[in-house]
Amino acid sequence: MSDDHNNSDPGWADTKRFRNVFLGVLIGACFLAALAGFVPAFQKDHPHFAAEGFPVFFALWGFGAFMFIVLVGQHLRKLVGRKEDYYEERE
Repeated sequence: MSDDHNNSDPGWADTKRFRNVFLGVLIGACFLAALAGFVPAFQKDHPHFAAEGFPVFFALWGFGAFMFIVLVGQHLRKLVGRKEDYYEERE
């Protein structure tokens, strides 16, 4: 098999300028989504729980849930992960 995927020519998504622009757009979108939590049209009229009345509750809840999944996944990988040469051991 040839290693065609190991060429040194970077693609358009590998350039530093693209990464900086992408990160800037992502941060801007997150900031605008958090600001939208303060707009009355985007707030719930009758929240089920008192915490849902906090303007950016759902943004913080989603961020917390995402961080929980990432941190638990790191430790879960240690429990269920295999060695890199797992399939080569049988040969």
